Amino acid sequence: MREPISGRGVLEGAFALLEALNEHGGQAGLTQLVQASGLPKTTVHRLLDQLVDLGAVERSDRRYRIGSRVFRLGRFWQPELRELAREWLPVLSARMRASLVLAVPREGRALVAAGAVLPADDVQVWPGMPLPPGTAAGRLLAAYHPALAEPDAGAHEILSAGYAIESETIAPGLRCVAVPVRTPDGRVGAALAAVLPAHRDPVSSVAGLTSTARSFSAALAASARPNRTG
Repeated sequence: MREPISGRGVLEGAFALLEALNEHGGQAGLTQLVQASGLPKTTVHRLLDQLVDLGAVERSDRRYRIGSRVFRLGRFWQPELRELAREWLPVLSARMRASLVLAVPREGRALVAAGAVLPADDVQVWPGMPLPPGTAAGRLLAAYHPALAEPDAGAHEILSAGYAIESETIAPGLRCVAVPVRTPDGRVGAALAAVLPAHRDPVSSVAGLTSTARSFSAALAASARPNRTG
């Protein structure tokens, strides 16, 4: 018989269940959560009861889903980037006739910070979503942050060119191109990617994306200035 988890183990178990819910689209049954988390069924049941009491998880019939408390807290993740994205991405998306995704390196992978998706594109994007391996944004971030992924044979070319491309990793018939967005201290803190039909030349979108990424970087630096002097 396994000993009950305690201390840090409780937190890790709770987050494992929240991650499992996220990977199942925000909703799953007890058996699915046991399989996904690798925790004993009794432990999963106990942690879920505690998460329900805290409002982090909601119970719906015999299934569980992400609760309102997690949603409220998550709204303030990456506020500067997401504020700029809400203002600029829809305009740029309409001008380029392309869906746009802003991704950041977190938790050892590339996570979506914001996006503007055209109705015609069959692409699911939401804040906090991990990008699948091989996307242009993921490849670009891994080139600048090698700990994010296994070594990419094209990393040197990505660093030299200043952009990354890929074909049909996001969805069949679509390809992506991504450029870096720099933080106020000059590091690459995000990737701005455009999702294009496979017949469009991705390199033709690099100039427009790069110009927007530079504006993003300048706006981030401007927003950080009051915090440094205040």
